[in-house]
Amino acid sequence: MGQVIVESTQKYLPILRVTLGFMFFSAFIRRAINVPAKLNPSSSAYVGGKLITFLPHAWAPIKGTLVYVLQNPSLLYEFIILFTALEAIFGLFMILGFLTRLSGFVIAILAWGIGAAAGWLGSTCVDEWQIAAVEGAAAFMFMFTGSRWLSIDQILAKKYPKGVKLGKLYIPLW
Repeated sequence: MGQVIVESTQKYLPILRVTLGFMFFSAFIRRAINVPAKLNPSSSAYVGGKLITFLPHAWAPIKGTLVYVLQNPSLLYEFIILFTALEAIFGLFMILGFLTRLSGFVIAILAWGIGAAAGWLGSTCVDEWQIAAVEGAAAFMFMFTGSRWLSIDQILAKKYPKGVKLGKLYIPLW
Protein backbone atom coordinates (compact mmCIF):
# COMPACT_ATOMS: atom_id res chain seq x y z
CA MET A 1 0.00 0.00 0.00
CA GLY A 2 1.41 3.36 -1.00
CA GLN A 3 1.58 6.37 1.22
CA VAL A 4 -1.85 7.82 1.87
CA ILE A 5 -2.18 11.56 2.18
CA VAL A 6 -4.58 12.73 4.86
CA GLU A 7 -6.42 15.82 3.67
CA SER A 8 -6.46 18.73 6.07
CA THR A 9 -10.23 18.49 6.61
CA GLN A 10 -9.85 14.84 7.64
CA LYS A 11 -7.55 15.88 10.46
CA TYR A 12 -10.51 17.40 12.28
CA LEU A 13 -12.74 14.30 12.09
CA PRO A 14 -11.26 12.70 15.23
CA ILE A 15 -12.97 15.46 17.23
CA LEU A 16 -16.36 14.33 15.95
CA ARG A 17 -15.44 10.63 16.17
CA VAL A 18 -14.36 10.86 19.82
CA THR A 19 -17.38 12.99 20.74
CA LEU A 20 -19.80 10.58 19.05
CA GLY A 21 -18.14 7.58 20.66
CA PHE A 22 -18.21 9.25 24.05
CA MET A 23 -21.94 9.98 23.73
CA PHE A 24 -22.56 6.22 23.53
CA PHE A 25 -19.83 5.04 25.90
CA SER A 26 -20.98 7.56 28.52
CA ALA A 27 -24.48 6.03 28.42
CA PHE A 28 -22.88 2.80 29.59
CA ILE A 29 -20.94 4.68 32.30
CA ARG A 30 -24.08 6.44 33.53
CA ARG A 31 -26.03 3.19 33.80
CA ALA A 32 -23.40 0.69 34.92
CA ILE A 33 -21.06 2.81 37.07
CA ASN A 34 -22.59 6.15 38.10
CA VAL A 35 -26.16 4.98 38.76
CA PRO A 36 -26.28 1.16 38.71
CA ALA A 37 -29.89 1.36 39.92
CA LYS A 38 -30.75 2.21 36.28
CA LEU A 39 -30.06 -1.45 35.47
CA ASN A 40 -31.95 -2.80 38.48
CA PRO A 41 -35.55 -3.78 37.65
CA SER A 42 -36.51 -3.34 41.33
CA SER A 43 -35.34 0.28 41.38
CA SER A 44 -37.45 3.36 40.65
CA ALA A 45 -34.52 4.56 38.50
CA TYR A 46 -34.76 1.49 36.20
CA VAL A 47 -34.35 2.44 32.54
CA GLY A 48 -37.24 0.12 31.63
CA GLY A 49 -39.57 2.79 32.99
CA LYS A 50 -38.39 5.26 30.38
CA LEU A 51 -39.30 2.81 27.63
CA ILE A 52 -42.88 2.83 28.90
CA THR A 53 -43.01 6.60 28.30
CA PHE A 54 -41.78 6.02 24.74
CA LEU A 55 -44.58 3.59 23.89
CA PRO A 56 -47.39 6.01 22.95
CA HIS A 57 -45.11 7.87 20.52
CA ALA A 58 -43.02 4.99 19.13
CA TRP A 59 -42.94 4.33 15.41
CA ALA A 60 -43.37 0.95 13.75
CA PRO A 61 -41.64 -1.53 13.74
CA ILE A 62 -39.96 -0.35 16.95
CA LYS A 63 -43.35 0.02 18.63
CA GLY A 64 -44.06 -3.71 18.21
CA THR A 65 -40.68 -4.57 19.69
CA LEU A 66 -41.28 -2.22 22.63
CA VAL A 67 -44.69 -3.76 23.32
CA TYR A 68 -43.19 -7.24 23.22
CA VAL A 69 -40.28 -6.55 25.59
CA LEU A 70 -42.44 -4.48 27.96
CA GLN A 71 -44.90 -7.36 28.22
CA ASN A 72 -42.01 -9.73 29.02
CA PRO A 73 -39.98 -8.16 31.86
CA SER A 74 -37.19 -10.75 31.70
CA LEU A 75 -36.71 -9.93 28.00
CA LEU A 76 -36.85 -6.22 28.84
CA TYR A 77 -33.98 -6.64 31.27
CA GLU A 78 -31.93 -8.63 28.73
CA PHE A 79 -32.73 -6.06 26.03
CA ILE A 80 -31.53 -3.19 28.23
CA ILE A 81 -28.34 -5.06 29.15
CA LEU A 82 -27.66 -5.88 25.48
CA PHE A 83 -28.37 -2.30 24.38
CA THR A 84 -26.09 -0.93 27.13
CA ALA A 85 -23.33 -3.40 26.17
CA LEU A 86 -23.58 -2.41 22.49
CA GLU A 87 -23.37 1.28 23.46
CA ALA A 88 -20.25 0.52 25.53
CA ILE A 89 -18.48 -1.64 22.95
CA PHE A 90 -19.16 0.38 19.84
CA GLY A 91 -18.84 3.72 21.64
CA LEU A 92 -15.37 2.67 22.78
CA PHE A 93 -14.55 1.38 19.28
CA MET A 94 -15.59 4.74 17.83
CA ILE A 95 -13.46 6.66 20.36
CA LEU A 96 -10.44 4.52 19.48
CA GLY A 97 -11.14 4.54 15.75
CA PHE A 98 -11.27 0.73 15.72
CA LEU A 99 -13.52 -0.87 13.10
CA THR A 100 -14.91 2.60 12.59
CA ARG A 101 -17.09 1.69 9.62
CA LEU A 102 -18.75 -1.19 11.46
CA SER A 103 -19.05 0.98 14.58
CA GLY A 104 -20.67 3.72 12.52
CA PHE A 105 -23.24 1.27 11.19
CA VAL A 106 -24.09 -0.12 14.64
CA ILE A 107 -24.22 3.32 16.26
CA ALA A 108 -26.47 4.66 13.47
CA ILE A 109 -28.88 1.76 14.06
CA LEU A 110 -28.80 2.37 17.83
CA ALA A 111 -29.30 6.13 17.46
CA TRP A 112 -32.10 5.91 14.92
CA GLY A 113 -33.67 3.08 16.93
CA ILE A 114 -33.80 5.41 19.93
CA GLY A 115 -35.32 8.12 17.74
CA ALA A 116 -37.96 5.77 16.34
CA ALA A 117 -38.71 4.48 19.85
CA ALA A 118 -39.16 8.00 21.22
CA GLY A 119 -41.12 9.06 18.16
CA TRP A 120 -42.06 12.67 17.83
CA LEU A 121 -42.85 13.87 21.34
CA GLY A 122 -44.03 17.28 20.23
CA SER A 123 -42.52 20.71 20.34
CA THR A 124 -42.00 20.70 24.11
CA CYS A 125 -39.67 17.69 24.23
CA VAL A 126 -37.60 16.94 21.18
CA ASP A 127 -34.36 15.93 22.90
CA GLU A 128 -34.38 12.23 21.99
CA TRP A 129 -35.32 13.04 18.40
CA GLN A 130 -32.63 15.69 17.98
CA ILE A 131 -29.94 13.53 19.59
CA ALA A 132 -30.89 10.52 17.47
CA ALA A 133 -30.89 12.55 14.25
CA VAL A 134 -27.46 14.12 14.84
CA GLU A 135 -25.80 10.99 16.24
CA GLY A 136 -27.27 8.80 13.49
CA ALA A 137 -26.10 11.15 10.75
CA ALA A 138 -22.59 11.41 12.21
CA ALA A 139 -22.38 7.63 12.65
CA PHE A 140 -23.58 7.09 9.08
CA MET A 141 -20.88 9.46 7.85
CA PHE A 142 -18.22 7.38 9.63
CA MET A 143 -19.72 4.23 8.13
CA PHE A 144 -18.93 5.67 4.69
CA THR A 145 -15.66 7.45 5.44
CA GLY A 146 -14.01 5.31 8.08
CA SER A 147 -11.44 6.84 10.36
CA ARG A 148 -8.46 8.23 8.58
CA TRP A 149 -6.34 9.90 11.19
CA LEU A 150 -5.41 9.23 14.81
CA SER A 151 -7.10 5.86 14.85
CA ILE A 152 -6.36 2.19 15.32
CA ASP A 153 -7.81 1.67 11.82
CA GLN A 154 -5.02 3.84 10.42
CA ILE A 155 -2.45 1.49 11.97
CA LEU A 156 -4.28 -1.69 10.95
CA ALA A 157 -4.75 -0.47 7.37
CA LYS A 158 -1.00 -0.79 6.85
CA LYS A 159 -1.12 -4.48 7.76
CA TYR A 160 -4.54 -5.27 6.25
CA PRO A 161 -4.93 -3.11 3.13
CA LYS A 162 -8.09 -4.96 2.02
CA GLY A 163 -9.67 -4.57 5.45
CA VAL A 164 -10.56 -6.90 8.29
CA LYS A 165 -12.30 -10.11 7.29
CA LEU A 166 -15.41 -11.04 9.27
CA GLY A 167 -16.81 -14.26 7.87
CA LYS A 168 -16.84 -13.84 4.10
CA LEU A 169 -17.01 -10.05 4.26
CA TYR A 170 -14.21 -7.55 4.35
CA ILE A 171 -14.77 -4.41 6.38
CA PRO A 172 -12.61 -1.71 4.84
CA LEU A 173 -10.52 0.12 7.38
CA TRP A 174 -9.44 3.10 5.36
